[in-house]
Amino acid sequence: LGFICCGAAWGMNASGNIGAEFAYGSGHVNPTKAADPGLVYEATKDDYMNMLCSLNYTSQALATIAGSNFTCSQESKLNARDLNYPSMSAKVAANSSSSDITFSRTLTNVGKARSTYKAQLTADPRLNVRVDPDTLSFNSLEENKSFTVTISVNVNGLSIISGIAAASLVWSDGSYSVRSQILVYS
Repeated sequence: LGFICCGAAWGMNASGNIGAEFAYGSGHVNPTKAADPGLVYEATKDDYMNMLCSLNYTSQALATIAGSNFTCSQESKLNARDLNYPSMSAKVAANSSSSDITFSRTLTNVGKARSTYKAQLTADPRLNVRVDPDTLSFNSLEENKSFTVTISVNVNGLSIISGIAAASLVWSDGSYSVRSQILVYS
């Protein structure tokens, strides 16, 4: 079992560079906060392997990566955007006028046993971003809570300006702040 945290990073400013959103990831890492992140996105080895299956990796490549044979099945394939990862990105078809995208994620509490996190969104004005639920209340450590992020995007607006629109989701309980980068491109 692995985990990815993002509360140990703070955002960077793209300064108008179109490709910068892809270049800098979730931001600068703060090693002290990385040791006590508050919330983590967990993903297992099988989650990663199932994602590689959806990318049509060969059996030989999968065995090399996994360290043993791994069999892909249609039911277990996991699209890259569905991997329980802090960052969320999606490509939208440039020939459609609008698009709705939904990401499902699960957070694990590793901070305080009793804590309530509220979602804070910052988004490009071309994006309409919703988080459901927008509050996560934990009663114990290692407790999991799921949420969805739904984005409505005007694809024509993306094409005209730069083809990229970004947003940021921060879960905060007042002590911890856990940031996820959201990126939509055409």
